[in-house]
Amino acid sequence: MGINRIDHAAVRVGDLGKALAWYEDVLGLTVLSRDADAVHLACRGKAADITLVKGRQSLENFTFGVDDQEDLDRVESILKKEGVTAERLNGDSRPGEGATLKFHLPSGHELRLCTGGAERRAGIVDFDARGSHIPTDMDHINLLGEVDPGVMRDFLMMIGFKSSLNISVGGQLAGIWLRGSAFDHDIAYMRAVRPSDRLHHVAFAVEDGNHYFRLSDRLMETGHRWEFGPGRHNAGLGKSTGFGTNNYAYAFDPFGNRNEFSSGMEQFADDATPLDVDIAPEQLTDVMNGWGYEMAETFMTVGS
Repeated sequence: MGINRIDHAAVRVGDLGKALAWYEDVLGLTVLSRDADAVHLACRGKAADITLVKGRQSLENFTFGVDDQEDLDRVESILKKEGVTAERLNGDSRPGEGATLKFHLPSGHELRLCTGGAERRAGIVDFDARGSHIPTDMDHINLLGEVDPGVMRDFLMMIGFKSSLNISVGGQLAGIWLRGSAFDHDIAYMRAVRPSDRLHHVAFAVEDGNHYFRLSDRLMETGHRWEFGPGRHNAGLGKSTGFGTNNYAYAFDPFGNRNEFSSGMEQFADDATPLDVDIAPEQLTDVMNGWGYEMAETFMTVGS
């Protein structure tokens, strides 16, 4: 019982063909189905991991996996008591989607919970790269908005997420990281620098350092570069283990949607104490990058 990891994200792109030049041709994702308005792609298998929706940029919706209908019933009951509108869907919006519950977070983002099917559990991540540069699965999501992060944290914990990391800057809560699974984090939320931004990044899973090498070479060979990384986050300020220490690399798709490629997340007990960090503004680079003294200016100022 409970919420697993992210199962799917739908992002808006200005042109499906140009977007596929990144997601299919560079990253190596597989097109499962396509029409005039959307393309469903998978890292592997027959269940869509990401959907490209014809629009401009940013996030359309995202889905976390659950094991069965009882999990959907539990969350729906909580939402009803809190006066939050929720809607049941048939689970036919993309390949691999089971029964689904749709609702909105306090920030306005559309979150869906879905079951898988007889052949898979929704929201269970595969990390085996099989010697390829292709990302192995979806990994997590980082949202942006204007709602107080504390409000978002309380809502997400109410429906079953567990707090992992809370970062304050100059005494003001700026970002929160939570998990449905045992992994370090599955969802994050930060205050948006640009009021219109709603997505900081959608993250794909990579296996290890060798996977980063292969993916980095793939970007170089196709005329692309990382925005930031590869590196290790440093929430513990000098600790290579603990909450907020996963590895990262970031790049933009053709329409300004940031993709992270994440690895090395630790797993924690359900009752593990969250890490609370209060830093001065000048320490932000140290927290975001434990391996170097630089951070891309765009990383904290540009979303989609």
